[in-house]
Amino acid sequence: MEQSPPADGLAWTGERLVTTCHRPLAYEHLHRYAVAFGLAKDKRVLDIACGEGYGVNLLSFAASKVIGVDLDVETIAHASAKYRRGNVRFMQGACTKIPCDDQSIDLVTSFETIEHISEHEAFLSEIKRVLAPGGILIISSPDKTEYAKVSEATNPFHRAELNHDEFVQLVERTFKHCVAGKQRLVTGSWIAPDEPAAQVSTATFRGWFDGIDIEDGVYRGLYSLAVCSDEPLPPFSFGMFENHRDSAETWNLLDTFETPAQIAARLIDAAQSSEETEKLILPLRAEAEEQKQQLTTLRKELEDQSQQIAARQKELEEKSQHISELEREMGEKRDQAAQFKAMAEEGSRLAAQLRHENEQRSQHFEKIKSQLEALEDRVAHAKDELLDARWEALTLRGRLLRETESAQAPSTHVLELENRIEAATSERDHLRKMLGSIQSDLDQQRSARAFREEELQAAQAQLKATKKDLRAAQKQMDRLRHSLSHKLILPFGKSQRKLQQLAAGGRTDD
Repeated sequence: MEQSPPADGLAWTGERLVTTCHRPLAYEHLHRYAVAFGLAKDKRVLDIACGEGYGVNLLSFAASKVIGVDLDVETIAHASAKYRRGNVRFMQGACTKIPCDDQSIDLVTSFETIEHISEHEAFLSEIKRVLAPGGILIISSPDKTEYAKVSEATNPFHRAELNHDEFVQLVERTFKHCVAGKQRLVTGSWIAPDEPAAQVSTATFRGWFDGIDIEDGVYRGLYSLAVCSDEPLPPFSFGMFENHRDSAETWNLLDTFETPAQIAARLIDAAQSSEETEKLILPLRAEAEEQKQQLTTLRKELEDQSQQIAARQKELEEKSQHISELEREMGEKRDQAAQFKAMAEEGSRLAAQLRHENEQRSQHFEKIKSQLEALEDRVAHAKDELLDARWEALTLRGRLLRETESAQAPSTHVLELENRIEAATSERDHLRKMLGSIQSDLDQQRSARAFREEELQAAQAQLKATKKDLRAAQKQMDRLRHSLSHKLILPFGKSQRKLQQLAAGGRTDD
């Protein structure tokens, strides 16, 4: 099983392994996770001090779920972003206070962790708390004694290191069943049976043409490793972890140079040749750097010019949009002016019509006035005749009464007088009705004339207001034309010239 790792974001510090590291340290860590991978199938797995998260990701291809716990918040954030498989989860927490429920884990892996703390017993007790019945712990730690033989440096991250015997005694005090072993990198040959066999054991064969030694386990292993449980352990495998490509390249080097000393000598020669080549390349690098700076400057100038062109184009678009808006407004003003003109023409027509109607009414009024004066004369004449008739009637009645008293008057004459009185009375009533009708017509004509005069005054006022609006609209259109001519058209031409200059690679004085 192989998988291309995602891009790494954590720096290599020499302590926490990252996937960009290809030193021998990678073989040591990957070998331990390979042992755990053989025990992780369909199990709930917890990786304490998971670091970058590559181990959690590897185990997730076999386990049902994997939880990675680390004390560093930034590391957990990186792992959570980098490894997003559905059965993987990362949590921040301490190894002495694991953020998991009791008996919720089937397999715990803890590689190169216990030497970083001094509370060894508390750490193992916390692991037992989260392990389910029959759960397994795979744990490793550097052997303090063997490490001191190969390196005099002190690791500042380690607080309480253990030698192999102390490590084995610690895990055996905590768990009922333990299988302990050792680990170190080797250059050699590997023999293994095709299938597991009870009669085959693991051993280290050491030596050369002058002799061979055989020892159980790993000779002078730098790391201690143990598989532990309170229940009998299932079958599992220890063995060799190989990267076939690196093995082939290493043996090709040894086949070419026979010994590591020859490889070292060749590397020294290559380094010296590299120094001489570097002296020859140095002036070329300086020239290339200068050209790179010039190219950067040219790119910067090109970007500035592109930004200027973009700004001018944006300004041109804004002005074009403004011109379109002004043209739309001018169109609206033209429509308004046409409406005002139509209203003025309608007002003029209405005023002329009103003047014509007023003249006709005035003529009609004069005619009625003349008729009224004639009627008034007739009424006055009728009144005089009525008075005369009344006087004559009274006179006749007086004479009649006197004659009746003195003698009998001719009846025909009396009847004639009575008829004349009735005729005069009837004519008087008729004249009264005619006078009332004429008076009513006169009142109506006066009211109509007053109404027409009011309409004429309103039409004249409306005509005056329309003319005023027309003059204001004309002034506004003149101002718009002036503004469009002096504030937009000239800058538009200037912007076009600047844009053309920029496009041609020239410079403008803004």
